[in-house]
Amino acid sequence: MVTGVTGVTGTTLATMSAVLGLLFATGCREEGPSPLAAAEIVADEAPLGVVGELAEAKGSVPSDGGARQVFFGDLHVHSSWSFDAFSAGVDVGPAYAYRYARGESIPHPSGGEIQLLGPPLDFIAVTEHAEYLGLTNAAANPNHPLRAQPLIQAWKGNDPRARRRAWNRIDQSYSDRIALPALVADSVMMPTWRGLIRLANREYRPGSFTTFLGFEYSPNPDGQNLHRNVLFRGDRAPDRPFSSMDSANPEDLWDWMDDARKDFGDVLAIPHNANGSNGLMFAETRHDGTPIDAAWAEQRARNEPVAEAFQIKGQSETHPMLSPDDEWAGFEIFDRRTTRPGLSSQPEGSYIRDALKRGLSIEDRVGHNPYALGMIGSTDGHNASSPFEERNYTGKIGRSDATPEGRLAWIVPANPNLEPFIAAATRWGAAGLAGVWAEENSRESLFDAIRRRETFATSGPRIRVRMFAGWDFEPAEADGEIAQPGFSRGVVMGRVLRRSARPAGSAAESPEAPTFLVAAQRDPLEAELERVQIVKGWHMDGEMHERVFDIACAQDAAPNPKTHRCPERAAEPNLETCKPAEGAGVSEFSVWWRDPEFDPDAAAFYYARVLQIPTCRWSTYDANRLGQPLHTGVPATLQERAVTSPVWLRGVEAERAGPRATRGPTLRSTELPQTN
Repeated sequence: MVTGVTGVTGTTLATMSAVLGLLFATGCREEGPSPLAAAEIVADEAPLGVVGELAEAKGSVPSDGGARQVFFGDLHVHSSWSFDAFSAGVDVGPAYAYRYARGESIPHPSGGEIQLLGPPLDFIAVTEHAEYLGLTNAAANPNHPLRAQPLIQAWKGNDPRARRRAWNRIDQSYSDRIALPALVADSVMMPTWRGLIRLANREYRPGSFTTFLGFEYSPNPDGQNLHRNVLFRGDRAPDRPFSSMDSANPEDLWDWMDDARKDFGDVLAIPHNANGSNGLMFAETRHDGTPIDAAWAEQRARNEPVAEAFQIKGQSETHPMLSPDDEWAGFEIFDRRTTRPGLSSQPEGSYIRDALKRGLSIEDRVGHNPYALGMIGSTDGHNASSPFEERNYTGKIGRSDATPEGRLAWIVPANPNLEPFIAAATRWGAAGLAGVWAEENSRESLFDAIRRRETFATSGPRIRVRMFAGWDFEPAEADGEIAQPGFSRGVVMGRVLRRSARPAGSAAESPEAPTFLVAAQRDPLEAELERVQIVKGWHMDGEMHERVFDIACAQDAAPNPKTHRCPERAAEPNLETCKPAEGAGVSEFSVWWRDPEFDPDAAAFYYARVLQIPTCRWSTYDANRLGQPLHTGVPATLQERAVTSPVWLRGVEAERAGPRATRGPTLRSTELPQTN
């Protein structure tokens, strides 16, 4: 049984190893956390208390889906309590992440202060790496038993060479994910994990600011990213988080989650940076290479209902090699292995759209879809901040990219015969955010919305978007509040549209295509919107297909009925002032669409994508501030975007057959949710 604790209410420019060694050699902090972080540690070592106030504050939520509203947040933030952030010179602990999310200013590795330009976030999860969690805090305490270890004595001693040797051994074990036993003892990990739980519960403000308990599980086999952020619905969690030092096989994480769910309530995992997984994240086989069966597919879908589409280390929606007919697929590509960026990451199996197609094929074979994934975005910021604003980008991790000069620097090889090359930090982007449609700003309401996939991802701007699918929506219904017809006669994003739900006497007896209602609004602090698209993928006769349809265009233009493209693309911004083109977009869209290429026998998915007009990338803002030429290794502009969770349409035979029997631990339903 998994035991637990309760709180009190109230990556790199080269390989990870090389970067950590470089930072250590050039002034990385050796003596433990700064006074800023240490103050948090002292505060969080108070005795554990009891829960009670949290339970009383939860209240009930309305059941009417039309009453749901949008909340924006970041479910992927690190601080100095993560080993890699500490190693990179981050001085501030998790309490500062909550301050930043609430709109306050916090210290930054550059020596200055940073603060959101836009409004505060609605919710946040501080997800420190489980690997060596608590090590730096314990090592900083002279009275901790860990200080009796010879390795730690060498690291904290006065001999520079001994410190370097000790650090290299610790760093190598971290990179290899092979734990040194003394460094993962309960006495090392559990106080910091308890401190994280206390902080999250202390900072939770139901109705105005939600904090989730969570951590990051971070396996990197051969530099290939298999990371997940694990979130809890409630205010309790097991005694220890599950780390890749416990097992690098995500299937073992799912078993741990299934066990934890029995005692601590619902829990889910969110895969991220699939783009750096080299095809492993959404593979066509199990982790050990054996075929996927129904039980495996069911367990994965139960534990991983959504995936991170946008974040700093590149987008994971799709790739030009996978979607050659999608002119916007090249957005913020970082197709390198996460901790070995000198090696490429193959696109197949590394992007969500490809996974959605694979899921249809796997469901056709085994009766369950392991890749029925909703969409969210988050940042992966390691400075206790969420740097998703292009004009206010402050870097991802520590001193390595803390300044504009550092972020824009070319890497100059020691060999004079080799040309300078682009640093990974220059290719990283200012992204992203999670959008959630929920009844209220509370843990339970937001978590349940993520569980049912009523979510969308943005690359940073707070674009609002919502999509419904049905069989008999009328064009005029796009002119009003789309939630009323959407919930009463259709399904919202994240659901399955049943063929059996066709109205009797009409589409129920014909191959008439599904209809969609999509509404999108610009971020009032950002540029206007250029177009709305539907991305469709389908499986037919053993073959996978996809197509992108423009369904609404700015300037009251209509998509070409043959090419399904808007007639024009918006002009580029002024690169000196970064002022977007005037009058090139609109503030909002509300549109009805029917699939013009519907095959009634095919299994399919549909999701909406909304594009802003072109704006300056963060690297252009930085170059302009420095008064230097624009960086030639990355685009000067980009088109920010939002993507919704899909709606699925199962194949005719699959819907007739219904779900196949499976074995293993389950929730009440392991099928995709069918109701709103």
